[in-house]
Amino acid sequence: MRELTVREKVLLGACIGAIFIAVNGFAARSILKNLSGGDGEIRSLRSQLADHEMRLEDAPAAEAREKWLSEMMPRLGDSTLGKEQGDLLQALQDECFERKLTIERQSLQEIEYNNFYTEVAVRLEIKGDEAVVTEWLTTLQGPEKFQVIKNLEIELDLRSREPEPQAECEITVAKWFVPDSSGVSPAGADKANSDEQG
Repeated sequence: MRELTVREKVLLGACIGAIFIAVNGFAARSILKNLSGGDGEIRSLRSQLADHEMRLEDAPAAEAREKWLSEMMPRLGDSTLGKEQGDLLQALQDECFERKLTIERQSLQEIEYNNFYTEVAVRLEIKGDEAVVTEWLTTLQGPEKFQVIKNLEIELDLRSREPEPQAECEITVAKWFVPDSSGVSPAGADKANSDEQG
């Protein structure tokens, strides 16, 4: 094997240098990419840490809320959700009748099963004096009632010839109960029974 000339040695050195620079460039790019990804991960972890610290500080209040809910949220007992839904509708009808509000439409809503509560709801379309409607709306919710206004649309009836301003109100009122301890909605139970029989 012959010895390399000076020119060949220079070219070989230049090639090795170029390869060295290219490899170092790729390595530097990879390291910088990992480091920049680490900054994002550090920010994410700091955010998670702040969330956990906030929950830890809020733990006594959350425990107090859970205790209050377990003691105060209505239970079905011997009643059924259908009966409770009917009772809710009847109570709202009575309140409207006492205030001389007209119920134009009413309907029962689908019962909802959640992890933390079971909900019955009714939808009403009501018409009456604006002040009376507004006052009635303020009585619907309260911590001891476990009732919520899920949906509310109210507008003035500009065509009315009544001396007092009239309002038209569409409202969905829901009431919450302690969820079924079995964790299975009646629809789920029916499916499970049919699967067992099949």
